[in-house]
Amino acid sequence: MTVNFYKAALLSAVSLAASACSGGLFNGPEQALSVGEQHPISVDNQVVTLTIATDATTSDLSNVDRARLRAFADSYLNNGHGPLTVTGPSGAGNDSDGHEASADIRQALNDSGVPWSAIHGATYRTGDAANEIILSFTRYVATASPCGIWKGVRESQYRNVRTPNMGCATMNNYAAMIADPHDLIAPADSDPRDAEMAVRGITLYREGQITASEIDGNINAEASSQ
Repeated sequence: MTVNFYKAALLSAVSLAASACSGGLFNGPEQALSVGEQHPISVDNQVVTLTIATDATTSDLSNVDRARLRAFADSYLNNGHGPLTVTGPSGAGNDSDGHEASADIRQALNDSGVPWSAIHGATYRTGDAANEIILSFTRYVATASPCGIWKGVRESQYRNVRTPNMGCATMNNYAAMIADPHDLIAPADSDPRDAEMAVRGITLYREGQITASEIDGNINAEASSQ
């Protein structure tokens, strides 16, 4: 009688555990998601603009404007994608001043390292005496999902599964540290192979010379002695 009672109790416990697992009490499809899937990083494009006010009394850019243009050019070279557009006013009766200022701005951008092929020109129609030139380019920004999800933490601890915030801070740090978020969309273009260096290596090899870089043994000895 006692043995049958324990057998019945054991079978009941096993059946309850099986029904709990099949009903999703412990693990479900959400537990199969990776941290990256649970806290995805979205990549959006933004338009960065800079406005330069021209002065009709002078044909030169001020030192402040030149410094602003250098900073804008550095930002474009580091994070920009597509053309850098210089848009000047048109139809205000002072088109010549705007064209001259736009030419000076394009020259200043090129002096800061922006290639001529990346600098595009455009105009905007205005009937007022507008004297502003607008520079713009596109960059990409990476943003992870927000953290601080406390709902379901107790349930996750009870079920011994990953909490909703698990990995969220890591993904946010990753989104903040990535140099160019556009790399998450498509890989960066690689530079062409240095043909002269390849020919030089083959020539040295055929002549029986050393093709590897020279290594200073004294440096290794000094490093190993410390």
